[in-house]
Amino acid sequence: MKQITTIILFIALMFFSSCNNDEPKFSSSEIQRALFEMKGTYHGEMRVSYYHGETISEGNTCKVVSKDSLTINMDLSLMAQSITDEMIASRLRDIGTVQVKAAYEFYQMDEQMYHFVLLPKDVICIGGYGAPETVKIVFDQSFGGHADYFYHSIMFNLSPKELWFGDKKYESFQQLVYHFEGSYE
Repeated sequence: MKQITTIILFIALMFFSSCNNDEPKFSSSEIQRALFEMKGTYHGEMRVSYYHGETISEGNTCKVVSKDSLTINMDLSLMAQSITDEMIASRLRDIGTVQVKAAYEFYQMDEQMYHFVLLPKDVICIGGYGAPETVKIVFDQSFGGHADYFYHSIMFNLSPKELWFGDKKYESFQQLVYHFEGSYE
């Protein structure tokens, strides 16, 4: 009886340890093909809303460029609308538009669509030494979107989750979501 139990446990252990739930990784040639097919300038609209809440702004024209990464022209005046501290809001309006670079991490590719996560770099607008304070925007690394290369369109979300003014985190900042939908030029 002990031997049968040992054999059953061994078979069960082999069965469970041989399960592989990991998605297959994409080859470098598949990634290069996806980047090539997504390459271009996309024109569309950017909508800004709170992560859990109402829309702040809609219908703002925006341009993004897709190459080996995504470059987004992000209007900080839209973010300034959600800031209660007038000094910080004024600094964001003065900065205006910043470029956000975000790497792609592909997680699904099919006949017509590429689904991806965006990994945006933090934006730092240098200040200090008599100039206005340095502003740092930290992005959430779990948002993404999809590109339909057959119809030459792209949709994605980008989410600033922290705002730093000087060396202090602005604690009243509520996470925002920038939603872009556009088509190839």
